[in-house]
Order: sequence, then structure tokens, then C-alpha cells
Amino acid sequence: MIDNIQKDMTDLLNYIYDNEGDCYGIDYFSQFLNDLKKYDFAEILAYQAKFSVNYGLSFILSTPSLWMNMSELDWVQVMSALNPRPNPFRREVEDAGYIELHFLCKYLRVNAIEMFLQQKQFSNEDKKKFLQYAKKISDILFMEDLDLEDLDGNYFVHKDILEKTRLILLSTQKVSDLKYNRDELQKYLEEQLKFFNT
Repeated sequence: MIDNIQKDMTDLLNYIYDNEGDCYGIDYFSQFLNDLKKYDFAEILAYQAKFSVNYGLSFILSTPSLWMNMSELDWVQVMSALNPRPNPFRREVEDAGYIELHFLCKYLRVNAIEMFLQQKQFSNEDKKKFLQYAKKISDILFMEDLDLEDLDGNYFVHKDILEKTRLILLSTQKVSDLKYNRDELQKYLEEQLKFFNT
């Protein structure tokens, strides 16, 4: 039974991926929402790690009803589903093996790095890989004007929904604001890596 559910999910995700092209964003992904809601969001993202990070982010930003009410523990479950972490030096920036890092840091502006490091169930090796990957792609963890233009509620989720979701996560006091600029983030990551490089 579980295998059938898993197969149904992967068949659906492959179909969605293979047929994107005539339309994009919310217009495209919204037609699959009822079917997607049958499956665990963490498992959906874990399977989609084989696709590009751009596709993964388009998927997330087009399906807010799947994640807008997720708690900090739900996001930790996503992190768990994506473990063990792939080697960050063999991953291209476009690979989605660290998709939640991109989404949580760039779009929700919460400190997914700290969240990950606080989890006792994750190995030091996975934490080191997470930090190495974050350092490698830290420059693109910041929104540009074009990113903001897409957050209009038509192409992708409206920026107000992202802000509401961010504030809910921060209100738990278990998640921190990502308060760094580019240089400060690099310095923060270097400091954190020192612990795992000793």
C-alpha cells in the first residue's frame, strides 16, 4: 500500500515536471493542487531534489497552500527528508538538494542555517555539508528586484503571504530572522564552519 502511494506521488511529480512549458507559475501548478495535497510536503521536496533548484523554487512559490501553515517542526521534517546531504562540492548551484535553504533564507528571510545546526538528529558531517553549500551559494540567498516583481500573487505567491508566513515562524521564537547582508552572511558561515573543520 505504501509503495503504491509512493509510486502515485512520483508518477504525479514526474508528470508535472515533464509537462511544464505551456504555462508557468501559479497558472500551471495550481491545476495539480488537489492531487498534491494527498502527499507529504517533505517527501514531495525530497523527490524533487533531482530537479533544478529553479524548478523547485517555482513549484514552492506557486503552491503556497502546501506550506504557508507549516510550523518550524514541519520544516525540520523537510530538512530530515533531504538528508543525508549530498557533497556540496559535487553539486551545481542549480541542483535542488538543498532546496529548503534557498526558500527559507531567500524568500522567508529566516535563518535556516541556524535551524539546521540546532537539530541534534543531524550528523556533524551533514551540518558541515550544509554550511559548505550555504557558503558556496550565499550570494544568491538574497532577493533582487526581479524576484520581488514575480511575487505578485499572479505569477508566484504574493509577497504579503511570504511575510505572514515568516512572521508566524518567527513568533515561535524557535526560528531566527536572517538579519545579515551578503558580507555578514559570509562571515557568519565562516565562523560556523570553524567548529566543524577542527
